[in-house]
Amino acid sequence: MMHLRQPIVPPKDRPLSVLIHARFSTEEQRQSSIDDQIAACRAFLDSGMPKGTKPSQVTVEVITEPEVSGEIADRPGINQVWAGIEAKRWDVIIAEESSRLYRHHTKAGELFESAVDAGVRVICPSDYIDTADDDWPDRLNMCQMQHARSNFYTRQRIRRAHDGLWARGAAIGGTRIGYKRRPTVPATATEPAKGPFYDEIDPDAVPIIREIFERIAAGERSVEVGEWLDSIKFAKASWARQAKWTAANVNAIIRRTIYRGFETNRVKVSKRKLRTGKSECVWNDEDKIQTRESPHLRMVSDHLWYKANELVDRRRVFKEPIRGAGHPLRGTTRQRRGLLAGVFACGCCGSPMYSYGKKDGSFRCSAAVSGVCWYRGFCMRERVYPAVLEAVVNEVLSLDGARDAVLARVRELHEQGGSVAAELKKLDKEEKKLVSGIERLTAAVESGDGALTSLTSRLADRERELAIVRSRRREVEEQASRKKKLPSAAKLLEHLEAVRGQLLGDENRAAVILRQLLDGPIRVVPFMRIDGKRVVPRLEFTINLVAALPPAVAAPLRQAAGDDVEDESVAMLKRTLMVNAFDEPQLVKHARVIVEGRLEGKTYKKIAKELNLTEYNMENCAAITRLMEAAGLPEPYRRLTEKPDYVPQWCSKHWLKAGERKGGGKRRRAS
Repeated sequence: MMHLRQPIVPPKDRPLSVLIHARFSTEEQRQSSIDDQIAACRAFLDSGMPKGTKPSQVTVEVITEPEVSGEIADRPGINQVWAGIEAKRWDVIIAEESSRLYRHHTKAGELFESAVDAGVRVICPSDYIDTADDDWPDRLNMCQMQHARSNFYTRQRIRRAHDGLWARGAAIGGTRIGYKRRPTVPATATEPAKGPFYDEIDPDAVPIIREIFERIAAGERSVEVGEWLDSIKFAKASWARQAKWTAANVNAIIRRTIYRGFETNRVKVSKRKLRTGKSECVWNDEDKIQTRESPHLRMVSDHLWYKANELVDRRRVFKEPIRGAGHPLRGTTRQRRGLLAGVFACGCCGSPMYSYGKKDGSFRCSAAVSGVCWYRGFCMRERVYPAVLEAVVNEVLSLDGARDAVLARVRELHEQGGSVAAELKKLDKEEKKLVSGIERLTAAVESGDGALTSLTSRLADRERELAIVRSRRREVEEQASRKKKLPSAAKLLEHLEAVRGQLLGDENRAAVILRQLLDGPIRVVPFMRIDGKRVVPRLEFTINLVAALPPAVAAPLRQAAGDDVEDESVAMLKRTLMVNAFDEPQLVKHARVIVEGRLEGKTYKKIAKELNLTEYNMENCAAITRLMEAAGLPEPYRRLTEKPDYVPQWCSKHWLKAGERKGGGKRRRAS
């Protein structure tokens, strides 16, 4: 224990104010370390004061910092110490050693100097530092150098231990999604599990991971896959900041090579900032990245992995993105929400329909405000959502009448074997071509013809392409040998009812299913009432009901749809729908009935009596009916293909016509 040259003497006019500071770095260290440090500092304080000092002559304050590194300059606990020094709150500060205050040479010197200038005595017994002694700067400088070197060697030991684990095939880093850790020594009633730990596949997650890759390879967007994962409540990693899946989370899975049985380590490394002491992850040099083959961890084939990554690469706006702090979108979250997000478009100009208002909001054309699009109409969310879902549900349930025909066609496709033989023949041809090319490139490398760097790069590309082709061939052969059992008509109906329940249930799940069924966007098409007094929105979209069928039924139909030959069953499952996104008034509804009655030879008077209409209501309905009869239209609406001259509900006297000024459709000030 350090022996003080100058004892700690309480002031005569007031109690001695003492601060005890305690800290430890990580949660792996002993939680009792804080208590031990405080006890040691209290014992040192008692031994350093004159005999006969009463407890009332000393007040002790304690600041603790558990599980935080001393290399970090900005910490809540140490900030309290700085504030107390500036306010001269204490007479003495005691810490077990100077590294408890700071393991940062510059910051430790600044703290001690500020304390001395403020008249605060700082004592670190284990480092034999006391600012009451003249030689304290030399002792502090020497001790901080030793603490820094201790950290340096500790990092080297940790790196060496990780290298040994990597060489033995043990797990490094956090557990990846779809895998679980197996300890070398299992846990007992008294002892926890002990390592080294090894990764192994989680069988429950394999189908979901494969479906993620299949969906991306089939062209589905990462955001939509994330919504699907949210809808089935697939758990993210334990250290994830938020439970909701984003496009970045999905792309991170697609990028991980472990799913094809190839592991990488130290792709990013931690680098400490000298001024702040905080660490950040930076990209490592390519020659320092560690790799190893792990076939026991493979979940997807090379063909599927490369195809999904190729689709993700193709969607990049910047083919060579800027990494790190220089990226223009760093820290910006981009996430789509809502049932129709990304699939709702204007039928006039094709621009997306944006939602305005949080609760009772509406959809409007995003190009109408700037005057690019002439359609200024809007449709309410409370009407659009149920109208779209009701129409889709009705079409899904309509498959009940055609289920026998669909099953018969699928059974026929199963018996024919589909296009497996043609695809195998095509893959054989590609494989022979690649093998021949590899042989030529190998001969060129051996003979020294051409630039060696260029030849080896091309040879590596051909070898990768050959691995993908062979992987695809194995997949096709496995699919051909594994015939899925077709569901019965009752099972098919049960599946359709389940799809109906999901569409009418949770909105997140409904959004995933709707995007699978849609063949193109949902377009808002304007229709004008025949009397020219109203423009109403209608939704036009096409759905492919193949996506609503079980996988064993849908797969052969999709394969048939990809062939050049037209298939009646596939064409039958594609439907184009027109849905009203407005509340049709009774005036128009009665006009439809009147037209039907007139075609049957009934008089207006007789129809009015059947509908129980007053004379005034009958006159208004009859006016629309006569216009329908004159135009020969079966309904009181006609489709608009260009901007009408006058629309009452668009407030023509308050809006400028598009093109008259740069603002386009902006409102002018009230006069």
